[in-house]
Amino acid sequence: MPANHFIDNKNKLIVTTWEGDAVDVDFIEATIKYQKDIQLNPEHIDYNEIANFSKISSIKLTQKGLKRIGRISSKTDQHNSNVKLALVVSSGTAFNLARVYASFRNLQNGTNKEIRIFKSEVEAMEWAKNKT
Repeated sequence: MPANHFIDNKNKLIVTTWEGDAVDVDFIEATIKYQKDIQLNPEHIDYNEIANFSKISSIKLTQKGLKRIGRISSKTDQHNSNVKLALVVSSGTAFNLARVYASFRNLQNGTNKEIRIFKSEVEAMEWAKNKT
C-alpha cells in the first residue's frame, strides 16, 4: 500500500496520499514508517495532517487492524500541541471505517488530535490549514 507524502512547510501541513489495496499489515507497516521518517521529525511536531484515502482501490481492513493502527498512531501524539488530522475518503465504506478508526484513536490515553472526515480534499485542506 504505497503512501506518498508532501510536506507543506509554509502551511505547516503534511499531506499523505494512500494508493492501492488497504490491507491491515501493509497499512500498519506504512504507518510505522511514516512516523519514523516524517512525523517524529522535530520540525513537524506541530504540523496538521491530511490522510487522503480517495485513491485506494480496495479495502480489506479489519476491526482488529484498525484498533492496532489507532494505538500505533496515537503513540506519536504530542501532548503539548493541538493538531488536526483530516481523513479524506471517497466511499461510504471508507467513511464508516474512518469513523471506526477515529473512535479507536480517540479512546487512547493522551491523544489530542482533532480528527474530521471529509469526502472532498479541498474541504479537508481548508480545514487543516486553519490553525486552532
